[in-house]
Amino acid sequence: VGIIDRVGGLIKPEGFSEHEIKTLFNNRVNNTLVADNLIPFAEASEKVWNVGAEIFVPAASSRLVQQSEVDQMIKGGLEVIACGANVPFADKEIFFGSIMEHADNHVAVIPDFIANCGMARVFAYLMQRNVEMSDDAIFSDASSVIKAALQAVYATSTKKTNLSSTAFEIALKQLV
Repeated sequence: VGIIDRVGGLIKPEGFSEHEIKTLFNNRVNNTLVADNLIPFAEASEKVWNVGAEIFVPAASSRLVQQSEVDQMIKGGLEVIACGANVPFADKEIFFGSIMEHADNHVAVIPDFIANCGMARVFAYLMQRNVEMSDDAIFSDASSVIKAALQAVYATSTKKTNLSSTAFEIALKQLV
């Protein structure tokens, strides 16, 4: 329902079609959003948090999302945050600061080390011996790793909140 980057944004309460998303992706210039109906950043930034969305994917940069923005989205019906950027919340802490904890207590927050593990997993896959080198095989491998991580979280807790705290607990136990 909303896409925003550093130069502007698009707001479409009814959502974007797959074709529109592909067109936006293909038309970007140096990773910058390009569209005829682009609204200025200040206007997009003011509107995007209140437009009402069930899923939020902060994927642009680190340490941008403020608690007030999370609260606005929760009031608008937010259910899931899939962290596409590393450390998307504007917390001082490197891992699990107060904003992330607040979000995790109110909605399902899929942490960055799960939702954004794609390239790390691709590199791990490519370093294996005798693996199939195809787009399908690589995407299937990354998807299966993400699925296994989410299943481990669900096996530990079936709650719709506190996914990130549960995932961190699991990860820390695996490290120790």
